[in-house]
Amino acid sequence: MTPSQMNKLLRVESKTLNNWKNGARTELYSLLSSLDYGSAKKLLTVGDKEAYIRILENEKYFDSQLDFEKELYPLLLHRDVNVWKRLSRDTSLSKQARMRSAYLYVYLSKSPLKLSFKLEKYKGKYSFFYKTKSEDGDGYARMYGLKNGLDNMRFNQYKNTGTF
Repeated sequence: MTPSQMNKLLRVESKTLNNWKNGARTELYSLLSSLDYGSAKKLLTVGDKEAYIRILENEKYFDSQLDFEKELYPLLLHRDVNVWKRLSRDTSLSKQARMRSAYLYVYLSKSPLKLSFKLEKYKGKYSFFYKTKSEDGDGYARMYGLKNGLDNMRFNQYKNTGTF
């Protein structure tokens, strides 16, 4: 990345970048300069709250499961699972989004989580991805009232290869 791209992406003045380059933060500057601008921009935007909400409220944003999975899987890998826990308690989200978030937290962390609302009237009504109709026997998904959860085979394939 060039200094002008760093300035644009991070909103850091050129003088500060020069100080980093010649001062105590040379490692930071060399790391930034070795990054590709496009991938750095993607890294900065992939972790924002809106990206997580798009996944949880997927019926509003996605028409195909493949598009959904292309956004979902990078958010699941190498991220702090506590984001999903915080979102499961966020009352500004719909209850089905909170159920999906709790499911993802338990799926990734293997730690139980209690929701602040009763699940009885929602059990089996919603799917993890809204267009998936069949039940899959995922115990974590059923625990949080969902008909189905992640496709383990596809997720493991993505974890191991980085592609579908």
